Amino acid sequence: AIVHTTPHQYIEHTYLTTVSYLPNTIYLYLICISMFIKKDLRKIPIIFADAKDAAEKDSSDTLKELRLARRPAEFREGNIAPLCQQHYKTSLLSLTSLSLYDCQISTLEGIEFLAQSCPVLEEMNLGKNPLTSLPNEMGELKSLKALWLDDCEIGGALPSCLYDLDQLQVLRMSNNQITTVSGDKLGMWKAMEVLCLDGNMIENVPEELECLTKLKVLMLRKNKIKSLPYGVPGSTHKELTLFHISSNELEALPSSIAQCPSLRTIYANANKIVDIPLGLAKMMSLEHCNLTNNAISELGHVFLERFGPPDANDGKCTKDDKVNIQLEQNPVTKKDKAAQDALEIDIC
Repeated sequence: AIVHTTPHQYIEHTYLTTVSYLPNTIYLYLICISMFIKKDLRKIPIIFADAKDAAEKDSSDTLKELRLARRPAEFREGNIAPLCQQHYKTSLLSLTSLSLYDCQISTLEGIEFLAQSCPVLEEMNLGKNPLTSLPNEMGELKSLKALWLDDCEIGGALPSCLYDLDQLQVLRMSNNQITTVSGDKLGMWKAMEVLCLDGNMIENVPEELECLTKLKVLMLRKNKIKSLPYGVPGSTHKELTLFHISSNELEALPSSIAQCPSLRTIYANANKIVDIPLGLAKMMSLEHCNLTNNAISELGHVFLERFGPPDANDGKCTKDDKVNIQLEQNPVTKKDKAAQDALEIDIC
C-alpha cells in the first residue's frame, strides 16, 4: 500500500510475515517495528532538500526518520557515501531512526560521519546487506538503542565495536556466521533487553551473559550449542520472559532456568535433551514449553504431578490447563504410544 502523507512524500509499507514461533506479547516491541519496512519513495537528495525547506519554514519540523530500505540503485557502489555528504549534516542532527535494510551495502566505511552528525540516533536497521564485518567506528554511535543486523554475512567473533554501544536495548544479529561471543565485554550491555543471536555458528555461551539483568528476550536458536553454563538463564534474569534455544545440540537445560521468576515461554525443541530440570514444575510464570524432538525418556513425579503425562498421540501434557507443555517426538511419548497401541490390539 502507498500512503500519501504530504505533496512530496509517499511512504510504502511492505509487510513481512510474522515469524510463527514468536507468539508471546513480550516480543511486541520488536514486532511493532520489524513486521513492516517503511520505505520513503523519494530519492535521497530530494528527501534532504525537502527537510531543509521544512526546517526553514518551521524550525521544529526536523528530519527524525530516514526510511531508505530496498534501494540498491542509490547505493550502487555498496557503501554509505550517498548519506555522508557535508551539506546533509544539519538535517541529520535530529535523526532518531535510520533504515538501510536490503540496500546491497557491503561496507560501512565512513560510518563515523553518521556518528558525528546524528547525536540522537536511536534505531538503525542494516539487515539483509552483504556486510562481512563492521568497522571499529561503529562503536561511536553511542546513542543507539536498537540495532538490526539480521541476514548479513558477518562471521567470526561478534564484532568488538558492538560492545561499545552501551545504550543498546535491542541487538538483532540473526542469520549471520558468528562463532564466538566475548564474555569479557558483555558487562557493557547493562541496558540490553532483547538479544537475538539465532541462526549463527556459536558453540559456547559465555557465563557472563548472566550479567544482562535487564534481558527480556534471549534468542539462541539454530546454533551449535552443546551446553549452557549455570546461570544462563538464571536468577539474575528477573525480567526474562522468552528463551529460545531450539535446534542446537543441548543435552540438558541448566537447573538455574527454574530461577527465572518471569519466564513464560521456553523453546528447547530439536535438541538432544535427556532430562527435564526438576525445578521446571515449580515455575509459576510458565505458559509455554516446547520440548519436542529430544531424547527425554523419563518424567519425574513432581513434573507428572503438575503437568500430567503426555498424550500418546500429540505429546501434550494437559493436567495444568494454564500451561502448554509439548513432548512429542521423545522416547517417553513413543513408549506411551506403543503401550496404547498394544492395549488396543489386546482389546480387539
